[in-house]
Amino acid sequence: MTKASNLPDRPQLRPVDVSRVTHEGNDFFLIKDPRNLSEQSLLVPAPLAAYLQNIDGTNTVEEIIKVALKSGAPQVPAGIIDDLLTRLDDMLLLSNGAYAADRERQLAEYRSAPVRKSALADKAYPGNADDLRGYLDGFAFPYMNAEREALAPSPGELRAVISPHIDFERGGDSYGMIWEHVRDQLHDVELFVVFGTDHNGDGPRLTLTNQSYQSPLGLLETDTELVDDIARILSTDDTVDDHPYADELNHAREHSIELASLWLHRTLGRSNARMLPILCGSMGRAMAEDAPSIDSHTQISNTIGLLREVATQRRTVFIAAADLAHVGPAFGDSDPIPTESDHRKRVRKDDEQLLEAIVRCDRHRFFDLIKSSVDRNRICGLAPIYMTLWASNATNGIWNGYQQCQADEAETSFVSIAGAALYE
Repeated sequence: MTKASNLPDRPQLRPVDVSRVTHEGNDFFLIKDPRNLSEQSLLVPAPLAAYLQNIDGTNTVEEIIKVALKSGAPQVPAGIIDDLLTRLDDMLLLSNGAYAADRERQLAEYRSAPVRKSALADKAYPGNADDLRGYLDGFAFPYMNAEREALAPSPGELRAVISPHIDFERGGDSYGMIWEHVRDQLHDVELFVVFGTDHNGDGPRLTLTNQSYQSPLGLLETDTELVDDIARILSTDDTVDDHPYADELNHAREHSIELASLWLHRTLGRSNARMLPILCGSMGRAMAEDAPSIDSHTQISNTIGLLREVATQRRTVFIAAADLAHVGPAFGDSDPIPTESDHRKRVRKDDEQLLEAIVRCDRHRFFDLIKSSVDRNRICGLAPIYMTLWASNATNGIWNGYQQCQADEAETSFVSIAGAALYE
């Protein structure tokens, strides 16, 4: 640390959400914390972008300034850069600054709590059990009872469910359709393995937790013995420190498993079933042309092998909490995608190809379709769907409830979702 401040000698900026905005006639970059450790946001004048790019943990403050000037950035007083770094550190955005100590404190609080508390109760859905049950029933009602019989019949023993993880206000119909379709097939299940997208996790990585996910509708106890067995496998991965728990704090705020599991809790009520929540980090690195197959990752492959073995001993259903495409200006695309446009039809066609690969339980086809387009549609459910197809040993399935959900006020961006039930 420097003597003049608490800033690290070589500050390193954490991954951040950045958007370009205009304020009072001037261009700025709006910086937010994707993990929401700080609710603050920061406006950084656009000319300082070159300075931000060099806060990578390899440069001192003096070197950050020197490299930025060499790239053509305007010269600014060193005090402005020091102030910028201080503000970033106050927002816990420097990975080797105040964030490190605060993260340890929050992780200790999370682990010492009796359960993993609902992060979105009374925010994204009602926190009262009766109100929440009625809220979810409203989405499921069109597919209940006799009307559910109109859906495709179950072609075998249920092995897996693909569920959205978008908010219920936009995706409730898709949730209701797929969860009502499988509802009668869940009551004898002993173990639910829930793979969820880790929106802030690096990868390929599987992140565990011993905490049980609390819901206003109940609690499925996390199978801590199975967590320990998997942790022993993943901990032998020497490519990352503490593979099984390095990103465990992400469980505290990540919505993917929480939202999908609410429908599980609604279906089961009180149950002796156990749950295994696993967050899946990005598989983006596997998209590189010369990247090894995910299947060749020894520790992940061995984990999947263990889960397959467990599934032969206990009635197990795998769940992927996963959305599909994220397209339009809200996600970084330069061109708007209005409703009824050819672009939307193209995305739907791409999604339907993915869904056909899913219901054929062909994880390699599913992955190759995404890789061949360089993930142009930003399939954020890639990792959990891939792991679910791999682990479940399913052979066939059905999909339903496809939606393209508005993602900006101008209706030029959207998230696509669908549900699927997979059988053996």
